[in-house]
Amino acid sequence: MAHASAVEQPAVLSNERLRLERERSELQRIWPVFEKLLVPAATDANLLVALADAGGTLLWVAGSNGALSQAEGVGFMAGADWAERSVGTSAPGMALATGSGSQVSGAEHLYERAQQYSCSAVPIRNPRTGQVIGAIDLTGGPDAIATHSMPLLQAAVMAAETQLLLPGVGVVADPDYLDLGRCDGVYLGSLPISLRHAEILTLLAQHRDGMNTARLVEELFERPDTAAEGTVRAEMVRLRKVLAELPGRTLTSRPYRLQWALQTTLGRLWDALELGDLEAALQLYSPGLLVRSQAPGVLMLRHRTEAALREMALDRGRPQQLLNLGRQLADADLLRAALRELPADSPARSLIVAEVQELEA
Repeated sequence: MAHASAVEQPAVLSNERLRLERERSELQRIWPVFEKLLVPAATDANLLVALADAGGTLLWVAGSNGALSQAEGVGFMAGADWAERSVGTSAPGMALATGSGSQVSGAEHLYERAQQYSCSAVPIRNPRTGQVIGAIDLTGGPDAIATHSMPLLQAAVMAAETQLLLPGVGVVADPDYLDLGRCDGVYLGSLPISLRHAEILTLLAQHRDGMNTARLVEELFERPDTAAEGTVRAEMVRLRKVLAELPGRTLTSRPYRLQWALQTTLGRLWDALELGDLEAALQLYSPGLLVRSQAPGVLMLRHRTEAALREMALDRGRPQQLLNLGRQLADADLLRAALRELPADSPARSLIVAEVQELEA
C-alpha cells in the first residue's frame, strides 16, 4: 500500500475543459436537484456538496465561501480528480468503485492533506440502464458522517434519478429512434411500442434491404407453426396503424422494408463499437435491452453485441467500466480484469473478490 505522503494533490481541469465536461454530462440535469435539497442545509452546517462524474471528476462543488476556499487548498474543488486512482481512499471514489454508499473519516483518507475532512457519498445510477453515472458527496467536519447523512444523500439521489426519467427541458423525443433501454417500456420517439412491434422494427432496422414473411417468421418465432405467417401479416397490419401516428414513417411489403432511417439502441451501440468508442457503447448498453424477447433474430443481435462489448472492455476498459459491465453481465473474467486494474489499496477489492467467488461457486 502506498504511504499517505506519496499521494499528491489531485489534478484539476482548466475552466474551459470543466465547462465542456459539464455541458456534455447528463448530470447537469440533476445538479439543480441537489442544489435545492442538499446545498442550503450543508452550507448552514459548514459542509460541502460535491457532484462527481463516473470518472471521479468533481463537476460541481457548493457550500459557504469559507468552506470552499479552505477545501481548494487541498484540491477539493470543481474540476478536481477525486477517483481512487488519483487520491486513494475517499467517499466519492469508493462510491464509484463499489457502486454502494460509503463514508470515510479523517485519517482513513490515504491523501494526507484530506485527513482534516470526513465525507459521505452515494452513487447515482442511470435509472434506465442501472449504470453508475456519478456520485453525490457531503464533505466537511464530523457532521459529514453523522447518522442522518447517508439517508439524506440517498433521498436526494432518489429524487435526482427520478428527474432523469423525465424529458429534458426543451428535449423533443426523436421519432426516428427506437429506444430499447427505458425501464418503462420501448418507445419510438414518444410513442409506446409493444414488445412484438419492437422486435419487428429492430429486425427491419438491421436488414435495411427488407425481409419477406418467411424470413421474419424465422427471426421472430422459436418454434413457428403453420399459422405463423398469418400472425406476422396481422402484426404488420397493426404496426402500420401504430406508425400512422408518426407521419412519414411507413413500411412497404414484399419484402417488408422501412421507408425511413430508423435508428435503434442496439444499432447505435453497434455503431459505437465499430468506431471503437467504448464509453458511448457502455452508456447505451443495458441488460434490459429487449430482455423479454425470445425472438431468435433479436437474441442473436443481443448476444453478438454483448460479446463484442465484452471483448472491447477487456481490451481497453478502465477499472470502473470493467466493474460495471462485469456486474451487469455477471462475468467473472471482467471482474477479475477490474481487480487487476484497481489500486492495491482499493477498498473495493475485497468486495469484488467475493463477487467473483460467488459467480464461480
